[in-house]
Amino acid sequence: MTIATSLASFGFSVMLATGAAAQAPPAPPPPPAPVVEHAAPVTLDGETLYYVHDFMGILSPEDRAGVFNRKLKLLADDPFYSPELFASEDVDGTTRIHYGDAVVGLVTKEDVAATGMPSAEIATERISAITHAIAKHRRLQLPGARYRAFVAIAVATAILVLLLLGLRRGYRRLVKRIGASSPDARAAALAVRMGLRPNQVMGLELKILGILRVAFTLLLFVIYLQIAFSFLPLTRGYALTVLQYLLDPIHTLWQGFLRSVGDLFTIGVLVVLTRYALKGLRYLLYQAADGTVTLPGIASEWGIPLYKILRIVVIALAAVMIYPYVPGSDTEAFKGLSLFAGALFTLGATGTVGNFIGGLVAIFVGAFRIGDVVKLGDVLGVVTETTMTLTRIRTPLNTMVSVPNIAILNGQLVNYSIMARTEGVILTTSVTIGYDAPWRTVHGLLLEAAARTAHVEKTPAPFVLQTSLDDFYVSYQLNAYTREPVRMRFIYGELHANIQDAFNAGGVEIMSPHYASLRDGNTVTIPEDKRKEGYAAPRFAVRVERADDGAPPA
Repeated sequence: MTIATSLASFGFSVMLATGAAAQAPPAPPPPPAPVVEHAAPVTLDGETLYYVHDFMGILSPEDRAGVFNRKLKLLADDPFYSPELFASEDVDGTTRIHYGDAVVGLVTKEDVAATGMPSAEIATERISAITHAIAKHRRLQLPGARYRAFVAIAVATAILVLLLLGLRRGYRRLVKRIGASSPDARAAALAVRMGLRPNQVMGLELKILGILRVAFTLLLFVIYLQIAFSFLPLTRGYALTVLQYLLDPIHTLWQGFLRSVGDLFTIGVLVVLTRYALKGLRYLLYQAADGTVTLPGIASEWGIPLYKILRIVVIALAAVMIYPYVPGSDTEAFKGLSLFAGALFTLGATGTVGNFIGGLVAIFVGAFRIGDVVKLGDVLGVVTETTMTLTRIRTPLNTMVSVPNIAILNGQLVNYSIMARTEGVILTTSVTIGYDAPWRTVHGLLLEAAARTAHVEKTPAPFVLQTSLDDFYVSYQLNAYTREPVRMRFIYGELHANIQDAFNAGGVEIMSPHYASLRDGNTVTIPEDKRKEGYAAPRFAVRVERADDGAPPA
């Protein structure tokens, strides 16, 4: 019973679904695909009268327009021409334009669809345009019209020559005025703002003036050609063609601008937002670098480098957002240019990326700060600037060395300033003293020299180590703390001078690395002003012995 009930319910559901489907209205057909307009102009003496659209059999719009052009030219040159012979006739949905018994034009369904006007009205407008163009053509063929045309061309030529001479004279006057005038305060401020010298501003003004002269000269020639060619039927078409060549790009650019107005506003808004976002980041992070603002987790020395990194990130994000709104970004040429630029960046940025990563490591790991004394490879000096790709170090010889940041990853970096800020960095120097000098005396003299040296810390106190016992001398190493590693070179110089003074005053000879001479009471090497009072060099003693065989000594 249950199975039968289920089958009955299923059958009833199927019947309801079938009935509903039968009663449902059919789905609307998809909209027709848009028809791309294909048109060609019908012209007389270079002037466009109307356009024909789409193919007719095997004839393209260009072929049809060429046939009508030739027929209209024949009519215009016909001595028995009469505009009353034009008429129109509807045949099988097509309106034919007759001149007598000859068909000189057609109005097809495609023409009606393209213009949205009735075929009879289109035919009337085309007949009116044809009659006016032929009448104008025939007027220009009259002898009087030709004479007037030649006179007009001569007048236009004379005016062109006068205008060119006036333009040349005005250009020379302006050049002299610019050369004779001294730059005022506004020009000087503009020069400083543009990074130019005042004399370079004068050169820039002269270049701009020369460009304007060339532009006005070309404009005058274009206007002259339009006026001169328009008076003669043989050259009127060329004049209109030249004008069309000049106006078509302007029209195309204007139409493209109108289509892209919304996108340009979007780009402008994104640029403004990006600009103010960068200003906010710059203010915040530069204040953090100065210590005015404290940002959690960000050290003060990170402020400026972090701004540079975030600036790149923000600009990259803004470029990605702006790209779809750039006019022409969807064209194949723009895509090819983007791929080419990406390939160049990929091939040329290998070393740059390594330097960039090295810069990040140096900055955010805390390897050094601006003003630290470091040794990077063979370069020792003070860090004056660090960028994303380079670190600049001023050496003790006052030379500036630019080291790629990738050297930080691949080499050894010694920073003398990190410990100097807390305990102090240890400066070491060694002397070698003979075994005849008591080591306690040597220790005392070295510590005395360290105490006399400026910028050597009293606490922690200097100390001396005996680093080796060699064949002829003992090596003593003096270790002294300082918190001024930037003056390390001068501290070493003063320390060495004080060591010499202390040892000379203490009567201890510095045999470094070892001292070799034939000595038997010879004069010591201590300077005379440091010797004991009444010091006299012992005599050089020679003892002569006789040989065992009784022979005199050799």
